[in-house]
Amino acid sequence: MLEILATVLGLIQGVLVMLNKRSNWIIYAVQMAVLVAFSYQMKLYGDMIQNGFFFFWCVFSFFAWGKVECSKITVEDNGSRIVLFLIIALFTLLGGYLLSSTDDPMPYTDSFTTVTTFIAMFLMTTHKVEAWVVWFFNDVAYMYQYFYLPDQALYLFCLYIIWTCLAVASFVNWLRIYNKQKDDMFVYEVIEGEF
Repeated sequence: MLEILATVLGLIQGVLVMLNKRSNWIIYAVQMAVLVAFSYQMKLYGDMIQNGFFFFWCVFSFFAWGKVECSKITVEDNGSRIVLFLIIALFTLLGGYLLSSTDDPMPYTDSFTTVTTFIAMFLMTTHKVEAWVVWFFNDVAYMYQYFYLPDQALYLFCLYIIWTCLAVASFVNWLRIYNKQKDDMFVYEVIEGEF
C-alpha cells in the first residue's frame, strides 16, 4: 500500500512541478514521508535517511518557492566532472560498506542511489546541466533496486521508468536553454563591443 501511495504522489508531484506549481512541494513532502516508511519496511536505510532529509527540504522549498531568482543554467568543467565522479564513487563504496553491516538487502545500490540523489539535488540547485545526467543514472539504479528487491516494488519501478524519461527530456531542454543563453550572451557582447 505504501508503494502505491508513493507512486501516485510521485506522479502528481511530477505534473505539478512541470506546471511550475508551488503546491508540488506539499505533495513531494507527503511522498517523502511515505517513502521513509516504505524504505524502513524494505530495510533500505540509506533511502530512509535520504527521504527524511528531503522531507525537510520540501518544507523549506515550499516557503522559498518564488522568492529566489533563478540563476542561469551552466555546465561543469571537466575537472569538476571528474571530482563529482570520484565523490560519487568514494561515498558509494563507503556507504555500501557501512550498510552491508545491516540487513539492507542491496547495500551498494542503496548507497549509490542515496549519494547520487544528494549530488543531483545540489547540481539542480546550482542550475548545472549535469544534474540530469546524475538523475538519469540515479533513476536507472532505482529501477534496478526496486525490481530486484526481495519484495519487488513494481509500482515504484514503473515510476522510475517515467522519471528516467523525464531526466533525458530535462537534460535536452536544459542544454537547449544553456546554448541559447550562450548565443544571447555572444550577441550582447558583440553589441556592447560596437558602442
